[in-house]
Amino acid sequence: MPSYSSSAMMAHSESDIRVYENAIPPFVESELVRLYAHLYSSVAQFAVYGDITGNISTYVARRTGVPHTILLLRHERDKVHVLNQQIDVGDAEMGQFARYIFATYPRVNTIHFHAVRTRLQRFAFPYQQLTISEDIVVALPDCSDKYVAALGKATRKNLKHHLSRLKRSIPELVHTVYERDEANEQQIRNIVALNHARMAGKNKLSYIDEAETERIVNLVKRCGLVSVMSRGGRVCAGVICYRIGDNYFSLVNGHDPDYNDYRLGTLCFYQTIIACIERGGKEFHFMWGQYEYKYMLLGVQRDLNDVVLYRSHAQLLRNGGQAMQIAFNARLRSVKFWLLQQAMSQRNRGVTARIAARALHVLKALRQMSSGVVSRRR
Repeated sequence: MPSYSSSAMMAHSESDIRVYENAIPPFVESELVRLYAHLYSSVAQFAVYGDITGNISTYVARRTGVPHTILLLRHERDKVHVLNQQIDVGDAEMGQFARYIFATYPRVNTIHFHAVRTRLQRFAFPYQQLTISEDIVVALPDCSDKYVAALGKATRKNLKHHLSRLKRSIPELVHTVYERDEANEQQIRNIVALNHARMAGKNKLSYIDEAETERIVNLVKRCGLVSVMSRGGRVCAGVICYRIGDNYFSLVNGHDPDYNDYRLGTLCFYQTIIACIERGGKEFHFMWGQYEYKYMLLGVQRDLNDVVLYRSHAQLLRNGGQAMQIAFNARLRSVKFWLLQQAMSQRNRGVTARIAARALHVLKALRQMSSGVVSRRR
């Protein structure tokens, strides 16, 4: 962890605010967990993914001596990029941060937040806000019986049916949970392989290459929970989660398609959620991807926004290419999800579904083309 000194701290007269220049103080790791309890705002994730470097500074705002906002940031020429993602940032917190940054760094003209939960209404600075993703979150009760009781009647019936059928047909298939160093690296790699196969079945290429697999293994050692359904030592399904505070985050999952008739993927997620409840979990994050099984298992969607704050309207105009790209992406995303709903709807089969699927490919091409145009203008 980079060192820091008291001379690197800058106070602001507006309130008790300090920036630790090019440093992340030791107290920040536990305070980030207390404030946000999110994987994408944790020192564990930043460390494994190489985000903790010498040019990362730490913004800390305190009230009566207790931090209420901690943001890690990277200062690049006339821009400040906030590293924290998927956290709640209220209007007041964002406004205080923007006033401080623009007052302290006269050359900074834009502040960039990526994938945060906020809904700006009236704000002191010009801004753009774009919903770019979502996190599907299950609020966990204090016992598994309450969770099961909260599931829909049909969902409870189906889960019970498939679990009973699985035990009768394949009694040797067992579910086991491993935490941190208990997890075997080969088990992790087997789940990644199942993920690759699942993506290939959808004609998609998994983002998990060898470098990403190594990062997953390292992050599991720090804060992981690996849920495995195996048969004779062979991994048939698995979910890789990470625990930050009392919250669990699922980023990698997969199951052997030979067990599709048993709904093994859904059963593995169900048993993983139960395991998280038994360990005192408060939230289970499915993360992005609007899949039906997530909602069936009581997931609730939280939209995530990209936000760009501008020092002035003049700076907004000077960054016209970027502003146009953000506005265009917002419109593309709304059209994309409308088309996805049409393609997946039970009422839209045949020609309509094919048209919707084709339109999605056109939208993807338009996004790539527009990004290229803007980058060339820059």
